[in-house]
Amino acid sequence: MPEIVEKKRRRKRKKKGIAQSLVRAIAFILFLTILVPITIYNLLPDWAYYITPGTRLWFAATEITDSYASRDFIDTLHSVEKSYDSVIEIFNEDDELIYSTYAMVDSLPYPLSKAKVLDEKYRLTYETTSGTVDAGGMGLVLKMHDTGKINIDFLVCYAYLPTGERVEICMQVSVLTSNSRIDFIVVFTLMMFILVGAMLVIASYIRRFTRPIYNLCDITDSMANLDFSRKCPPTKIDEINQLAESVNEMSDSLDTALRDLKQKNEQLLRDIENEKTIDNLRQTFIAGISHELKTPIAIIQGYAEGAKMFYEAGNKETAVSYCDTIEEEAKRMNNMIMRLLEITRYDSGAHEIKREDFFISLLVQDWVERNAALLEEKQVNIENLIPAEIMGNGDTVILESIVNNYISNAISHLDGERIIRITAGETENGKYRISVFNTGKHIAQKDIDKIWTSFYRADKSLSRSQGRFGLGLAIVASIQRLHDEEYGVYNSDGGVVFWFDIQKA
Repeated sequence: MPEIVEKKRRRKRKKKGIAQSLVRAIAFILFLTILVPITIYNLLPDWAYYITPGTRLWFAATEITDSYASRDFIDTLHSVEKSYDSVIEIFNEDDELIYSTYAMVDSLPYPLSKAKVLDEKYRLTYETTSGTVDAGGMGLVLKMHDTGKINIDFLVCYAYLPTGERVEICMQVSVLTSNSRIDFIVVFTLMMFILVGAMLVIASYIRRFTRPIYNLCDITDSMANLDFSRKCPPTKIDEINQLAESVNEMSDSLDTALRDLKQKNEQLLRDIENEKTIDNLRQTFIAGISHELKTPIAIIQGYAEGAKMFYEAGNKETAVSYCDTIEEEAKRMNNMIMRLLEITRYDSGAHEIKREDFFISLLVQDWVERNAALLEEKQVNIENLIPAEIMGNGDTVILESIVNNYISNAISHLDGERIIRITAGETENGKYRISVFNTGKHIAQKDIDKIWTSFYRADKSLSRSQGRFGLGLAIVASIQRLHDEEYGVYNSDGGVVFWFDIQKA
């Protein structure tokens, strides 16, 4: 038992360790999720912010060149200017400005070589140019525009139209950098929320996965403690569900096996107890019969020798008288042995109880009527006060033996008014208690617990010649034990009361 408790404690510590590790892992991932983008944000070189807008400008330039020679050309220019917050300039082959966002041109001729040259005031002037990237008639360059007061950096994407004109799409570096940083923050925030949500989902899934495992561990601990009442609930995870079903089947199998084993152990204990009882009865029988048979055997032996001697001397009448004595002693021996065998049969469980409902008063009345001559001869005043309507339940064949032994015992100990009174009452546990009272001397306190023992006679004046072997009350005790009912005796005013319980019908 202490080992099981210690296992549970270790498992609780493991549970805490898994939970703490999971929390630390999620916290570490979130920390990296925040730290890495911030680090990149702070360490990223300026040119890295030109990648996204440069790519966009590249596609815008492609869109413009593709729309040339169509009616939507001017609309495409205005759309790009608005969408990209940019300035567009178109130069002819002589590097003269023929279109500028600042000039607000609403239409252009086709081909553009027919377009008039615009005033130079609409043209952006540059002091320096750097970082030119040229590929397939398109390029990306960083230029500085001098306004006379401040210098403004532009990221310029240029492309050539089919007729040779050059289109330049210009975006202020400060604007695109700001937009890139805003985009970075938005994307970073969105990614952070996605990662946090993903971590919560993962944590929930891990909890959903580990909780059934913890339940399985607790249930197997209960099984180790021989408690098979708990069962694993079904889960939505197929593998764990199969494991839970297997554990439940194992629990039922172990429970059934242990129940069968327990029943067999109980049966074995009962068999061992019966063997002990039979062995004790056998020893008691041998000891008792050996003690009680010594006298009659000695008498039979002496009378047999005397009968033989008188028969040889021709005194046949005396020999016959001796033979009669031998016959009487043999009958007494047979009666004693039969009563001992009766006790042995009851205590060993060889007699099977055949229960039936019966009227208790009739059971007593039948005995009284059968022994009316004996009662008259002994001048016994017997009173059957059991109500005629009450019914008991038991084996009437052997219960008659209790009535016979109690009344016979009462007759043997009658004195004074020579009254035997038989009554019935109800016990606290809902049974009938039959009491047999007889007037006479009280039983000594030292003898009350011993009178139920075989061959014990509290009144030594009752000799063997009266057929008293001290077995009647032992038979009563055996019959009541067989019925699993109580019995007893106590001294009352003017006499003694023997009682026994009977189950109600």
